[in-house]
Amino acid sequence: MITRFAITLRKNAKKSQNGVYKPKSVRIRLVLFILVIGHFSGFAQVERPVTTPVINQPAATDSISKTALAGSDTLKLPSDSLKVKKKSAIETTINYTANDSIVSSINGKLIWLYGNAKITYGVIELEADEILIDYGNNTVTANGRRDSAGRRIGFPIFKNGSEVYETKDIVYNIKTKRAKISEVVTKQGEGIIHGKTVYKNEKNELLTKDNLYTTCTLEHPHFAIRSTKVKAIPNDKIVSGPFHLEFNDVPIYPAGFAFGMFPAERESKSGIIFPSYGEERRRGFNIRQGGYFFDISEYLKLMIVGDLYSKGGHAIRTNVNYNKRYAYTGSLNFSYSKTPQSRDIEDRSSANDYSLNWSHSPQSKGTGRFSASVNAATSTYNLNNNLFSNNVSPNSNGLNNTQRRMQSNVSYGKTLKGTPFSFGLNASHSQDLITRKVDLLLPSLTVNMNNIYPFQKKSGGKSGPLENFNFRYTMAAQNKINNNLGRIGANALEDSIAAFTPANFNIFWDKGNRGMRHTIPFSTSAKVFKYFTLAPSVQLEEVWYGERLEWGRNEDGAIVKIDTAKVFNRVTSYSGSLSLNTRIYGGLTFKRGSVKAIRHVINPSISYSYRPDFSENENYFQRFVDTERDRVEYKSRHEGFMYGGASIGKNQSMGFSINNNLEMKVKSKDDTVARKVTILNQLSLGSSYNFLADSFKLAPLGLSANTNVLNNKLNINASATLDPYTYQNGRRIDVYSLSSGKLGRITNANIALGTNLNPKGQESDAKTQEKIGKSNMSEADKQYMLNNPGNYVDFSIPWNLRINYNLSYNNTLLNQRDIKQNLQFSGDLSLSEQWKIQFNSGFDFEAKKLTQTNLVILRDLHCWTMSLNWTPFGYFTQYDFRINVKASVLQDLKMERRKPFFDNF
Repeated sequence: MITRFAITLRKNAKKSQNGVYKPKSVRIRLVLFILVIGHFSGFAQVERPVTTPVINQPAATDSISKTALAGSDTLKLPSDSLKVKKKSAIETTINYTANDSIVSSINGKLIWLYGNAKITYGVIELEADEILIDYGNNTVTANGRRDSAGRRIGFPIFKNGSEVYETKDIVYNIKTKRAKISEVVTKQGEGIIHGKTVYKNEKNELLTKDNLYTTCTLEHPHFAIRSTKVKAIPNDKIVSGPFHLEFNDVPIYPAGFAFGMFPAERESKSGIIFPSYGEERRRGFNIRQGGYFFDISEYLKLMIVGDLYSKGGHAIRTNVNYNKRYAYTGSLNFSYSKTPQSRDIEDRSSANDYSLNWSHSPQSKGTGRFSASVNAATSTYNLNNNLFSNNVSPNSNGLNNTQRRMQSNVSYGKTLKGTPFSFGLNASHSQDLITRKVDLLLPSLTVNMNNIYPFQKKSGGKSGPLENFNFRYTMAAQNKINNNLGRIGANALEDSIAAFTPANFNIFWDKGNRGMRHTIPFSTSAKVFKYFTLAPSVQLEEVWYGERLEWGRNEDGAIVKIDTAKVFNRVTSYSGSLSLNTRIYGGLTFKRGSVKAIRHVINPSISYSYRPDFSENENYFQRFVDTERDRVEYKSRHEGFMYGGASIGKNQSMGFSINNNLEMKVKSKDDTVARKVTILNQLSLGSSYNFLADSFKLAPLGLSANTNVLNNKLNINASATLDPYTYQNGRRIDVYSLSSGKLGRITNANIALGTNLNPKGQESDAKTQEKIGKSNMSEADKQYMLNNPGNYVDFSIPWNLRINYNLSYNNTLLNQRDIKQNLQFSGDLSLSEQWKIQFNSGFDFEAKKLTQTNLVILRDLHCWTMSLNWTPFGYFTQYDFRINVKASVLQDLKMERRKPFFDNF
């Protein structure tokens, strides 16, 4: 018979007698010293008896007496731990607490903990309603219970380092580090394991029978993979025997597998990428996006996937992501596809398409920086492969099916340390997918010298009149080639675009446009009349070319180009200017009302510029005299060249501009201080007057404005050009419109608006953009995600409405008004906490019809997601219905039905 005593920790303790000692909890290190009468038995770590404090305790009770603890609310023991000479199974200190009571056997080998009990043993923690420590068998047993409402309370939670197990009861052997667990729930990566009986070994591996594997976080999961036996290796994998799927406890037969393996760690690993399946009328049955992921190293990842189609088409895509810490990061994507051109299986014609995307970004701030953003593809790649991403991501298309132009840029910049010089090398590419015209800037070189202040005092003191005098040097050289051969033939109506192939590259190179420009500006500034700033400047420019044009008359007497001389020649020019500007402040204050003050800032500026006439220089122009019409024509020897040629005619003009900014301070009853509200961010107008021009001396007036309305929810940009001269019968005459009471004639105007009308949506978009900026995605992916905010589904935002409107107006000499309006709108609407509708569309006011419209319906099914992606009409009509598990570890567990837009062809 085991004799035991109890320490009462609460009056309603179920396992002890009523006593007077009532501390909330007791913490005892390694061993609780046992108070006995006449006898002491040590437990697991004790080799010899330890002297205990003398306490008089009545023989009639097994609880601590009132006399023994009189005048003290704490149990004072000689030591919190025991020193042992012989190593035992328990190698470290055991800390344990309980809110209700702690009960020990008379020999000290059994200790019961009741009420929110907890023990700590190294990295092991155990919490439960009841815990039994058996020092004799080196075991710890924990149990829980359910309350009157049937809720789980006090059930054991076992922590072993980062591993956490929620159980019904557990028996853990401290010596062997093995455990038997009943009804365990543990998380392995994104997966959750439910097991009736689980055995844990010393390697923390779990071996279970009759269990469930799921990613659903509910106690009773919506779906699960039921298996007869499973072995879970922490931070590695989960290996299963025969298993099948269950949905709401309904098994899916005969769908099952003899064995399975599920990754449990979050680190990347090499492995097979399972394909998806589908059918198209044009390309037949298919398997898509299947391949292999190569986890080469922490800094280099490679993915290769491909498609196979029953009617002969195929595709392969590679994705490389690389990074060097504190140096650079980037990605390289290459795609090749072969697409049948006919639904007829006997027609073997096909289109071979290629696509290349490269993004490279520096991560350090050194003196040299290299960056790249390359997007190139064959002209039909966008049409044939729009549904598939260049970077093998189903939700991130590298191309958009309405995209017309593709552009690339590769650049390197270097600052020469200890000098004012820096240089940049750049190569760019521009491609029109409709006309198939390709422009290459290969390369572009710039050299810059920072401003030099030769008269600036280094020791400070009073500044002189030449203190701000400075000059700098800039050199730019470019070589531009394209596949536009011009109009071939006398009756050609349009340019000829040649195929951009290696065989034709030499032709494009010979027809290339190249040159070098040197610029040296001198400038200074000084205060005059106290409130004005006077800034004179002179600019010297020289352009170098390796060829020049020779002009002559043909048989009809027309001036035509007869030759291109391959000779080095220079074009030198100079000009000067003088500007005067100031800033004027005006304001009003109000004692009543919410508007407290209005401030108006005006920035007027006036300038004078002079440029000489270079038309008489024979190296710059050829002079042709037309005796019949009694006039002289000049043809530039550098017409159409990279930086143009010299100017014809003197220019002596005066320019003027006025910029305005208007804002006010507003304070409502809810505001503690006045807040600033901008009325006009900018309102400007400007023009110039050429004193030496024969006619039309006043240049058109330019106007622009920018403001925010609706409490900064809507930004408005507007611009216009106003011609001050009169038009008669489609001709512009040198008579001011003011003479007839009109300000002028608007030749072109533009207005643009953009907003998200939901304030919460604006905040959500801002946070999302910040997360994207800090993410490790490639630059190409970042730009795509930033440009497509609708890809994010935030069920907490009830609605979003993003609107972009653009209106352009052009009025030709013949009063042929061309008005183009483009409205793009996108957003989402939450029908409930689980239902979300996303939309993206636009309206072409000229064609009076909707542009490409896309509708997405989403349903949050807790651990699953249902989506319908539908383009209801237009050239790219298609739909994609999908139900899939949210967790990425089970991303291939899905049901999908789709109709791609290829079936419309």
